[in-house]
Amino acid sequence: MTSDAAAELVGPWGPPPPGGKAAWLRGRLIDAILGGRLPPGTALPGARDLAQAVGLARGTTDAVYAQLQDEGFIRSAPRRRPVVTGGPGPGAPALAPPSSAAPPPSPGVPDPALFPHRAWAAATREALARLSDRDLGYPDPAGHPRLRAALADWLARTRGVSAEPDQIHVTGGVSHAMWMLTTVLGVATWAVERPCSPGTMHHLVRRPVEVVEVPIDADGLDPALLDGAGVGLGSGPRSGFGGSRVGAVMITPSHQYPTGVQLSAPRRRSLVDGCRAAGRWLVEDDYDSHIAAPGVVPAAVQALAPDLVVFTGSLSKLLAPGLRLGWIVAPPTVADRLREQREDSDLGVSVVLQLTVAALIESGGLDRHLRRARRVYDERRSLLAARLAPRYELGGAPVGVHAFAPTADAAALAGELRSSGVPAAPVDDVRHPGAVISVAAVR
Repeated sequence: MTSDAAAELVGPWGPPPPGGKAAWLRGRLIDAILGGRLPPGTALPGARDLAQAVGLARGTTDAVYAQLQDEGFIRSAPRRRPVVTGGPGPGAPALAPPSSAAPPPSPGVPDPALFPHRAWAAATREALARLSDRDLGYPDPAGHPRLRAALADWLARTRGVSAEPDQIHVTGGVSHAMWMLTTVLGVATWAVERPCSPGTMHHLVRRPVEVVEVPIDADGLDPALLDGAGVGLGSGPRSGFGGSRVGAVMITPSHQYPTGVQLSAPRRRSLVDGCRAAGRWLVEDDYDSHIAAPGVVPAAVQALAPDLVVFTGSLSKLLAPGLRLGWIVAPPTVADRLREQREDSDLGVSVVLQLTVAALIESGGLDRHLRRARRVYDERRSLLAARLAPRYELGGAPVGVHAFAPTADAAALAGELRSSGVPAAPVDDVRHPGAVISVAAVR
């Protein structure tokens, strides 16, 4: 290149900044190389010409050229101008487009307008004020001890859960918990309720496990149907039994999704006894039982058999799904394996988030928020029932952020509600036709 060509090269760049001139020049040259203005094989201006063209010291351009050579962008030889060696190529292999994105509005999401901003801000300030140097290191993969202690006390007080803090494992939500448990429990076949949450089915069928669906009735899942339950070869959900022995049973006993039925007391005892006799794990998803007045839902099944039941929960229905924080309460052997798996994966949840939740629990802020949310959702459920009457009635326990309306005309009802801004979805089940409806979105 000639000095005129150097001037043409630097013309679009404008004047160099007051500071960081070398970094600025390197960045401009790399942009020109990667952008195709300087294709491979192009001879660059000499260091003196380039320095004059941009108004920099010769030593600066010499240093930049030396760095670009070390990085592989150019090659230099004595008494020759630098030559571009790299540039835009064919690129890395194209990746397939993503198969999933943020889900559409769901009947199972709380009202974000109810989020306790003041209490959360106060808890965050308290967490930051108490943050120690040790807290800023890599976290305990099972969860911060303060949060696990707070959860152990809170879950015992509110859900009757029996656990020591070391039995609690903090997760990024129930979906994360399910991902971990399908590996840690080491069983090939899981049984789930039919119908069940699409999210539960989605997470299980994407894992290397077989899934068998067990029909529910007005008393919940019938343990007698698990005797000899299994699936044939292949993957994905099956409703037929016979084949692989079920090694884990997942239930939503306090407020079944989507029907809202509760597992009756005799069924609870029978299910625990049957799983113990058959050597099966029982996984309890307690996803929204806290949004119920005392006495509306029974205590957790985990209280009947802490050595057998793996209990999961999260803040997704109680506060907001975007927080991505949940928990597993597990027997000690399972808790130890969860910790080992976590050490090999992501090393845990944000410490600041964990300490904020701990402070929210300890201050009573979470309990106050849940009492308010219960009142609001009770009012909205009554409003929804009045709007649907007399064509439809709500079924199931009056709990949480969603309701179920039994009907053979589920698609029409769901469409009508969605058109009015209330998320709803038809339930495709011959025994329980109906629509699951957002209570949180009713106004």
